[in-house]
Amino acid sequence: MAGKPTYEELEQRVKELEKEAAERKRAEEALRESEKKYSTLVENSLTGIYIDQDEKIVFANNRFAEIYGYPGEELVGIQTWRLVHPEDRPLTDQMRTKRLSGEDTPSEYEARGLTKDGETIWIKRRNTRIEYKGRPAILGNIVDITEKKSAEGELRKINEELKNFVRVVSHDMKTPIISIQGFSSRLLKSYKKKLGENGRRYLEQIAASAHRMEVLVSDLLALSSIGRVVSNFEHVPCLQIVGNVTSALQDRLKKKGIELVVADNLPTIYCDGERIYQVFENLLVNAIKFTAAVKSPKIEIRYEDRGGFYQFYVRDNGIGIDPKHHRKIFEMFQRLREIKDEEGTGLGLSIVDRVVHNHGGKVWVDSEKGKGATFHFTLPKTS
Repeated sequence: MAGKPTYEELEQRVKELEKEAAERKRAEEALRESEKKYSTLVENSLTGIYIDQDEKIVFANNRFAEIYGYPGEELVGIQTWRLVHPEDRPLTDQMRTKRLSGEDTPSEYEARGLTKDGETIWIKRRNTRIEYKGRPAILGNIVDITEKKSAEGELRKINEELKNFVRVVSHDMKTPIISIQGFSSRLLKSYKKKLGENGRRYLEQIAASAHRMEVLVSDLLALSSIGRVVSNFEHVPCLQIVGNVTSALQDRLKKKGIELVVADNLPTIYCDGERIYQVFENLLVNAIKFTAAVKSPKIEIRYEDRGGFYQFYVRDNGIGIDPKHHRKIFEMFQRLREIKDEEGTGLGLSIVDRVVHNHGGKVWVDSEKGKGATFHFTLPKTS
């Protein structure tokens, strides 16, 4: 039989128990402090935080209650479907089911909600699966994006109204422009001798102004239709598009003695062929203007394979562009004063920018004054 513990052993055991009790007390205090900090962070969060278990709200912070317009105590135990717009309930139910079963589900998504007063709001959600009190649940973070959605809707409405205005005005302007061109041409042809030198010059200026107006109307229509008309995307050989553009501009290139170099390995691209034709046409016309004052003008059209996208560039050895104008030249009606451009409308590069953007790419220029310019744009390889 084991002997009775000695006094020293009992004393040692008491000290060990006291130490364990002290450590346990410190751990409990640390846990309470941690829970207090956690609770403070959650309750003062700018995002709504909640736990959804068994299709009911079992926890909701102050911001969540504010977003839905409920007193906090009313939310605990409420069925989650009551907080969702009827048309979006199938979506939120599907997301919950998939997430709880472990299926791949987007961590973030948007859906409409309903406040206590029945008002529709837009909610951006970020959810994850957790274990809550030993059972699976959904931990959610929400942000009220109602104002953002409303602003986007208003912006779409304004843009559509603006496009319709431009389309109607541009269409209505065509008839008088054609009339001006027709009558000035007839006057010049039938009364050339009677008009005299000044009269002929005035008519020529009228005809030139009418032509500029015609080009402006055409560019405005093109700009307003980008993104409004459903694009016909297909796989098109880029070499074919560029060939059509250079063929149409052949006379201008020859007249100015420009050496044009086009890479013979341009790829097949997935695009709206008519729109990308506009991109190359406007960039090439731009390069022709920039090289007008150069003794040995040269323009190159090439590309680089960047993995997930193609990067094209149109390079010239013309007058160049001061870096302070690099972004500005893509804005509407912006033209460089250094270029004598009687036909330009200041919309060409805006059209390029918008077309490329609608194709999922971006456009920019590398240039310095007096050192030529290289216009780059990217296009994704696939749809």
